[in-house]
Order: sequence, then C-alpha cells, then structure tokens
Amino acid sequence: MHSSSPICATRLLALLLAAAGPVACRQAATPAQNSADGPVTNRPAIVRASPPLDRAGLLAFVAQAASAAAAGTPVADQLRGLDGRQFEVRIRFGCRGPTSQNSSEWLAWSYDAESRAIRISARPTISADDPLVTTVGGEDIEAAEGFWIPRPWLLQPVCPAGAAVRATPEDAEEPTPLQQEAEPLPIRQRVGIAQFFTASDARTGRRDNRPYQAVHTLGEGQAIGSQGFNLVLSGRLRDIPGRGVIGCVASGADTPPDCIVSAEFQRAWIERPENGEVIAEWGGG
Repeated sequence: MHSSSPICATRLLALLLAAAGPVACRQAATPAQNSADGPVTNRPAIVRASPPLDRAGLLAFVAQAASAAAAGTPVADQLRGLDGRQFEVRIRFGCRGPTSQNSSEWLAWSYDAESRAIRISARPTISADDPLVTTVGGEDIEAAEGFWIPRPWLLQPVCPAGAAVRATPEDAEEPTPLQQEAEPLPIRQRVGIAQFFTASDARTGRRDNRPYQAVHTLGEGQAIGSQGFNLVLSGRLRDIPGRGVIGCVASGADTPPDCIVSAEFQRAWIERPENGEVIAEWGGG
C-alpha cells in the first residue's frame, strides 16, 4: 500500500505542472500595463475634434456643391455631414483704402486725420429680398442675414495683388470692336454665408440689418495700414431642413452657380490683418 504513494505523488505533481504551464506562458506573454519603466499601453484612442473650417476649407466645399449643381448630380457624401461643423471665415474688405464717412458702401472704413480715428462699418449684404435666398432657403424662410464673400476665387483672406487690379471704368480706355469680341465680359460667381430664419425662430438672434460698427483710435506713431480689415465670422454650419448646408443655383450652362452657405453666427469680430489686433467683437449674432 505504502509503496505506491511516491508514484502517485509524482503523477500528481506532473499533472499540476502541466496545468500551470500554459497559464504561466500566457502571463509572461502579456505586457505590463502600468510599468514604471515604460509607457502605459492599450489605452483607447483619443478622438480629436476637427479644427474649424477656414475660408479655404469652406470654399473648397462650395466648389464641390457648385459642380454638382451645374452637372445636375447628387452632392458628395462629405457635403451631407457638414451640419454642426464649426467654422471661422475671414472676409477681407476695404482694400482700396478709406472712403468718406457718408459712404453708402456696405463694407467700408473711413479715417479722420485730426482725431486719428478709424470708423469701420460692415453691414450685412445678404437679405431675404434676394430671389436666390428664397430659392436656396425655401418658402418658409422669413428672414436671412449674412455676407457675400468678396472675391471668392481668393482662397486666402487677402487683398488682390496690385498688378492684378485693373483700371477703374473711368480710367479704362474704350475697347475696340475686336477687343469687345475677343474679351467677353467677366462672369462672376456669388458665394455667401448667411443665417436663415423662419417665423417660428426666436428673433433675439437677428441683427435686422444693423451693421457691425466700431471706432478705433490709432496710437501715437501707429500707421493706418494698407491691407484693409478682416470681418471674421465664427459659429456652426446648419442644415436647411431637407436642403443641406450649401445651396447652389445655376442660371445658365456657361455661368457658374451662385451659392449660399447656411450657418449660425455665434461670434463676430473685426481685426487688423497686419497683426491680428481685434478692433471690436460681438457675440451671439
């Protein structure tokens, strides 16, 4: 009876070692998760928010929407996911220098040499009176407020190069009949960004055509600047129900479609492009 005990004990020990072997291997193969000598691994990936769309990014999407409208094809899938996307778009204005204080221009600035005061006015240039607004927004739109983007072919918010600025109509020579035939009139595309309001929307977010106005007094020795100013619009893109964020309308086969981007303006400011100095700021519309 007692002679078989060592054999049984040996067999039992072998079975225990065989069972513990895979566990030990698995434990050895698993890297340390919180070792002080190395980085922590296997953490979930960090989801980073997309940066706000700038002027170039927004105009790239507008180009896609305009192409689809002109070709009569469905919009790309990436245009369908723009609702809620943040944006920060700069509109350069006043490149030709100051105007008179009584100027009727919608985006302009004037300068008083005696007081060294710069007066800036940026009045919304898009309203519900424009037939394009009704076409893009639909019949339920009661009001619209926004801005046409001057020179939408410029992806960056800059003034055009001096060499690219042609003479004004008053300074231009009368073209010959041959020139008139060879040089057709330029076709300009309208691209704007606006807030659309229905009768059920709160009226607190509307400016009712009130301009963004500011007075900035230059310090002693501070230059006026020669690059105009930036109107910066910041907020989120918003779908027009059933119509998407960007609406484009083509008026002819050889005419670029006009487009309006639907948005919610949450903040606006006017800045000097030379140094980014904020002249004035408005929030909530």
